[in-house]
Amino acid sequence: MSEGPGSTPQSDTYTVLLAIATLFVLIATVFVSVRNQQLFGTWLPFGGA
Repeated sequence: MSEGPGSTPQSDTYTVLLAIATLFVLIATVFVSVRNQQLFGTWLPFGGA
């Protein structure tokens, strides 16, 4: 199967979107962890006794 000239930019676009989404999720996870530490004094506020 031969790839035309239009297939590479679309693939690059999805790669960039995936990288941005991954970065956003990592930043959000760090933010929630730090906020839990500030509010509850622990990284896992619902971790049992």
